[in-house]
Amino acid sequence: MRSLVILYVTLATLTLANTDVCYKSIRTPYIKSTDKKIHRVKTCYYRCWRSHQTQVNTDYWTIDNCVVDYKASAQPVCCAGYTGIAPLCVPICHGCSNGRCTAPSVCSCNEGYRNEAGFCVPVCEPECGPGSCVAPGQCSCHEGYEMDRNRGCVPRCDPPCRNGECVGVNSCECFRGFRQVTGSIECAPECDLGVADCGNGTCIGPNRCSCEEGFVFENHRCIPRCDPTCINGQCTGPNNCTCDEGFTQDSLRPNMCVPVCSSLCHNGACVAPNTCQCLPGYHQSNTVANSCEPSCDPKYVDVRNGQCISQNVLQCNNGFVLEYSQLSGLIHCSLKI
Repeated sequence: MRSLVILYVTLATLTLANTDVCYKSIRTPYIKSTDKKIHRVKTCYYRCWRSHQTQVNTDYWTIDNCVVDYKASAQPVCCAGYTGIAPLCVPICHGCSNGRCTAPSVCSCNEGYRNEAGFCVPVCEPECGPGSCVAPGQCSCHEGYEMDRNRGCVPRCDPPCRNGECVGVNSCECFRGFRQVTGSIECAPECDLGVADCGNGTCIGPNRCSCEEGFVFENHRCIPRCDPTCINGQCTGPNNCTCDEGFTQDSLRPNMCVPVCSSLCHNGACVAPNTCQCLPGYHQSNTVANSCEPSCDPKYVDVRNGQCISQNVLQCNNGFVLEYSQLSGLIHCSLKI
């Protein structure tokens, strides 16, 4: 009689190289019936008096014999690391956003992304520095920093640095020729007194002065301007002349300083402090300083017994009279008769 046997399956996997589809060998059990001849044996006791013997009885056959056998078949399945229903198998990747899964746990990142530890992360060039790259070429900077297209996240100064570079959050490094203003991040221009003395003006750049109204930059400093120029004096303020020693200001010409002569320079002109220049017909007195006396030419006037009171004009002393000599051609003083 045939007996019922429970079926079961054994699986063996066969992987084909360079493919995402594998094949599993499936063994399906089934009942196999066979005919088998059975030899029955028995022991002879009384007939075989000499010894006990075994006899074969060939009168019986057994034709019902059941055994379990297996049928093998190959079934396509997705290989390890792939999912889907063969032959439509796709690789499995975890965290492959911003990319394409090209093999199990292998991401081919989109343009602008790179693979880091199996994840596609955005690329920022230049690198963000104190910040995070949140999208290709886009940084999310930390507090106190701002995005610079060429340098990534750079420190922010508020107010912005003038004449300097922002090297830290609200920290300026001044350019050459500028200095830090105390208590501020501002960089002010610096003027060297030996190169640009900005007294009466403002330092507007490294060794550059902007002079106040009425002043002009000359000889490395802001000096007052006098128009017209001071003569025999110094311009000590806008259109204000201070005369040199020995000179005084002309009442009609404020820019003109004229020399001063203590003796008033009679019969002459004061051409320098206490220096007279005599008028024509006069000469420097030998007895009175800075005084000019009339001059009588001895070719025409004989000043004996008289005084020269003007150019070639003779005044006779008491007791003498003025005469003209036909013989000598001289004007002279002769004794009164």
